[in-house]
Parts: sequence; structure tokens; C-alpha cells
Amino acid sequence: MRHRFTLSLATALVCAASTGALAQTPAPAPKPHPDDSFYSRSLHFTNQGLVFNYDHGLGRLTGFPADRVGCTKSSCHVKSCDVCHKVEAGGKAAYSTSQAKSEKACAACHGAPDPKDVDVHVRKGMKCLDCHPVRDIHGDGTLYDSAWQEGAVQVRCENCHKDLSKTPSHTVHGGKVDCSACHTREVSTCLNCHIDSRLAGVADASIKRDGMFFLVNHAGRVKLANVLTYVYKNGTAITVAPVYAHKIVKQGRACAECHGTVNVKAVAAGSFVLSRFERGELTTAAGIIPVVDPATWKVAFLTKEGAKWVPLPNPQPPVVAFSGFSSPLTKAQVANLAIERK
Repeated sequence: MRHRFTLSLATALVCAASTGALAQTPAPAPKPHPDDSFYSRSLHFTNQGLVFNYDHGLGRLTGFPADRVGCTKSSCHVKSCDVCHKVEAGGKAAYSTSQAKSEKACAACHGAPDPKDVDVHVRKGMKCLDCHPVRDIHGDGTLYDSAWQEGAVQVRCENCHKDLSKTPSHTVHGGKVDCSACHTREVSTCLNCHIDSRLAGVADASIKRDGMFFLVNHAGRVKLANVLTYVYKNGTAITVAPVYAHKIVKQGRACAECHGTVNVKAVAAGSFVLSRFERGELTTAAGIIPVVDPATWKVAFLTKEGAKWVPLPNPQPPVVAFSGFSSPLTKAQVANLAIERK
């Protein structure tokens, strides 16, 4: 099943892993020329978001550039207007905005919506461009480092949902918590990405889990995030980044799903366990997880013996990166979440 894109390093690498792309060594990202169109400075053209996140996270552990592990896939650089707009008319090439709105070009990199998708927008038959203005696609002539950088992407829930219902949650959280933090019901997390296996051409070298909803600060709001853990030789790394999973449901979370939970109290006490490896199986936490300092979490880092996962002996302390211009929740925010509310 292919999912719509999620604008995070973790999900981008999950997608690459499923195709074996991490074992390839594609050409580096194209560099804009001063005389090129402003589109050549867009994230669709440069694919800079992946490189930026890698350099500030996993790259600090590996010491080699992103293109060596496939983070700069040439197939995901939309180098010209033809990719989205070209059509054949009477045996000749022509441009069409209708072709771009068909989403065929979007699906090539971002995945196609599943007919059974829980997302309310997909169920209503909405397309990418119903929410994303053309500026999100073409850029504005600025070389942004990430889609999460201020100004890079214009789409906001509030652009369409201007008048929110007067629920207690909307009243209390208004302006402080992003809509998706409460209204997202499905997020996939990729754990223990085994870089040595990737370099050897092994595609299935990570463990996918569902049901973990991490919270970080970003652009003045609490937002949903994803977490990716890595193992390279005897070193480990954890990357935290905002995520938009495009899995929005109408009914938001109940107060008790976020406030006063076992996870929140464990994070506040410094005893949170993200994952355990017991009897040959990896088990993980589930539910809302506020992110303060992942280096303090108990995490099962694994290596491979052939096709078998085994505990990594004497793993080094993880390199921790908050990517996508995100930051940890404060102690005051976690303390507030630790209070039981109904």
C-alpha cells in the first residue's frame, strides 16, 4: 500500500528503503544556475530537504555524504516543466495544467492515495492542488533548506478551516497545537535503519512500526513528529523531524489520549522506553509520545547476523538530531501533559 507523502526525513528514507534505493549511488543534486528560472531554486528541483536533514543528523554519524546512501535519488528531482505539464497533442508536445492536476506526476515520488485511505480529504475526492497552491510546487525563487523552513510551504489547515467549532479542545489549544497533532490517526515509523546493510544492497534492513505519535515544537506550535533510529557499525543515531502524514480524520483525540498517559509520565520521569528486544522480537511503545531528549530513552539498537536481528553489542550513545527546524518540548509543556484531564 502506498501512502501520500509525509514531509519528513524518516518517511523519505522509509520510501527509499522499500525500493532498495538506499543501495544506489545516484548523481548529486543539481545546482541552480543564476540564469535559470526561479523554479530551479525550488525544493522540487533541488531535493535539498533530504540532504539538509541528512547532513545535520545521520551524516554526523556516518561521515560520508547523503548521495552514498541514496538520499539524493535522481528520479525525485523534477528538473523541468515537462515532468508534470507535458502532453502529446496531434503528435506534437504541448503543455497542460490539467495534466499536472491529474496527480500522476505527484504519485511518482509521493505515492498514490489508497482507495481505503482514512484521510477525509482523499475520501472526498480532493487532489493535492486543492490544498497546495502552485507556489508550493514551483517555489518562489528562494533556496530553502527544507519544506519545514518558514516560508517554504504555504498550505495550512486554517486556509480552508477558518471557522472552527467551539469545542473545549479548540478553545484551549487554539494557536498552540497544530491541527494534525489531534486529527492524525495513522503514522508509520521506521526503526533501526541498518546502514551497513543498505550499503551492501539489502533493501529490507529496517523495522517498520505503526501507532507512535511523537510531539515536538515547530514554528511556535506543538506538532506531530516522526522518529527514525539508525545503526552504523557500532554507532547509533536518532533523528526527530516534523511530519504531516496526510491521514486526517474528522474526530480529534480525546483529552485522556494525550494528558496523564503512561508515556507522558514516563517521559517526565526520565524512564521512557521506546523499544525492547525480547525473545527475538522488537516491541515498541504506542500512543502520544512527547519528545524531550531521545538520548535518555531506552532504545533497542539492533544489528544483523545474516537475515536475523540481534542486539548491537556495546552500542555507542546515539547522535541526536532535531531536524526540520523542530525543537524538543519544554519541561513545562511535558508537566502540563502529565496532568490528567477529561
